[in-house]
Amino acid sequence: MALIKRISCITICITLSGCADSTLHASRAVPFARTAAVAVAPFANYTTTPGAGSRAASMAASLLQAHGLKTASAMAVGRRNRLPLGLEPNPATLLRKARAMGARYIVEGAVQEWRYTIGLDGQPAVAVTMNLVSVRSGRIIWTATASRSGSPRESVGVLAENALNAMVQRLLS
Repeated sequence: MALIKRISCITICITLSGCADSTLHASRAVPFARTAAVAVAPFANYTTTPGAGSRAASMAASLLQAHGLKTASAMAVGRRNRLPLGLEPNPATLLRKARAMGARYIVEGAVQEWRYTIGLDGQPAVAVTMNLVSVRSGRIIWTATASRSGSPRESVGVLAENALNAMVQRLLS
């Protein structure tokens, strides 16, 4: 009887651990001045979820600040930092605004997935990319992409925060 309980417990643990999946790929961390201002641009939204890009950019700005970076989110494009579905911020405009703000770097990104899967269990899923751009050169100096899916008891917001936090930690490592 004890053996059956152990096998059942092991089976449940394996099953539950298989409900969540995550990946993170990033370029090598680059040395950058952590005391320099970092502007956070609106993230492009390639999903059918309205406002996903704005939500991701807001979370990224908060996480960067929580990790000790000086952030500025004055990169608003449009009303309340929301971009119409599929509209990307113009890179030249972002660089010009960041220079005017005195920022040395821009964090930009895109949201590819931000939803609950269809089905009885409705698992949350997110996929986000993040780039660190040098304002001086306009070139991407660091990039990362993360995808996460979770159990039906988790929210898309929790998954997105975890994915973005893992990216920020990788940037700062």
